[in-house]
Amino acid sequence: MKYIKILILICLIMPFEVFPSGGSYYSRFGFGDFYYSFTARRMGLGDLGIASSEYDFLNNLNPASWSRMRLTRFETGIVYNGTGVTSNVSNVYHSQTVFTGMMVGFPISYDHGISLVSGIVPYSNINYDVKQNADSNIVDRHTLSYQGSGGLSKIFLGLSYKLPFNFSLGSSFEYYTGKASYSTIINFDNTNTTFYDATYTKEYDYHGIGFSLGVISSNLASLVGMENLSDLRLGVTFSSSVSLATDSVSSSYTAIGTIKNGSKSIKTELPYRLGIGIATKWSDRYQVFLDYLFQPLSQFKRDDVASQYLRDMSKISLGFEYKNPRPESQSFWEQLILRSGLSYEQTQYTFNGTGINQVSVYGGVSIPLGFDNTIDLGLQYGKRGTTDNNLLNENIYKFSITLSIGELWFVRQER
Repeated sequence: MKYIKILILICLIMPFEVFPSGGSYYSRFGFGDFYYSFTARRMGLGDLGIASSEYDFLNNLNPASWSRMRLTRFETGIVYNGTGVTSNVSNVYHSQTVFTGMMVGFPISYDHGISLVSGIVPYSNINYDVKQNADSNIVDRHTLSYQGSGGLSKIFLGLSYKLPFNFSLGSSFEYYTGKASYSTIINFDNTNTTFYDATYTKEYDYHGIGFSLGVISSNLASLVGMENLSDLRLGVTFSSSVSLATDSVSSSYTAIGTIKNGSKSIKTELPYRLGIGIATKWSDRYQVFLDYLFQPLSQFKRDDVASQYLRDMSKISLGFEYKNPRPESQSFWEQLILRSGLSYEQTQYTFNGTGINQVSVYGGVSIPLGFDNTIDLGLQYGKRGTTDNNLLNENIYKFSITLSIGELWFVRQER
């Protein structure tokens, strides 16, 4: 089957920066909203799955999970992001459908758990467009618009290896790149005004290098002694902090032309990320995942200046999956893999002492396309924020479709 080669070629010639969008004003601060799951499968389980180690999908959170790969795998997809924003005076809905990147993995030695995986995935998203009508005794009636776009992408190359006692170890070399643009636009309503429309823009161009390490334990089910517990694994993943070289440019656009106010090279600090997870399997059909992710965004600094609107981020996720252990001999409906999840997130945003928290529910299904090939569907509904203290309440809707293909490569044919 040659489909995987064609898909890889298509994705390799696409632009190497991936910026998902959804329309949240909170993404104005720091690096914006973070994307934890690359695939619909991970989304359906609550976005995480740190201790999950399966042969039929690629996990971008923990490189140790690649050690069980048995076929060359390729995954890519799209995601629909919708955000309904409510303030004390109005409602608005933003949406967009975007490409979510790709991953490709090659099993080098199944017995030793050696796999090589590479890809480009979105890391964060900045996307907002807010308008405000203003009037005063000094300045004619006008409209202020605040717009932002961009984000970070992560390009990585990593390896996994099976340690003694069936522990799995993985590491990846990562290159972070991206752009962020923030604009403030003033438009005057009166054509007879003595003032002119103007736009002030601040742009950042990020580049930096980091790494990730991950470990997944062997099957510890025998230590628990529960009859129906067939698999129990613990996982830990760590992504290093990254000092991003940042080119900063400030510009003003007025009726008399474009004015470049200044440019300089600075440093932006992306804090480390730490995750811990448990994965269990019951009766070879049911899997339960419990995960915790932490990132000290209070340590975010741009040009050695911290943000008063950022705090430490933490996320707890619970996921459930049903999978027939022998799908090849069953009907189409019995081959479906079903998922659901729940998460609570203390987001990185805080305003005037009020933290912005998020609760989300998830669902998903994998539809078989043949041996080890699936189309994965994932759904998320989240609710975050509040209208108290002139803040914003957001309803988040996401729908993801991922194509996951496995194929046997590098097998020498007998002549």
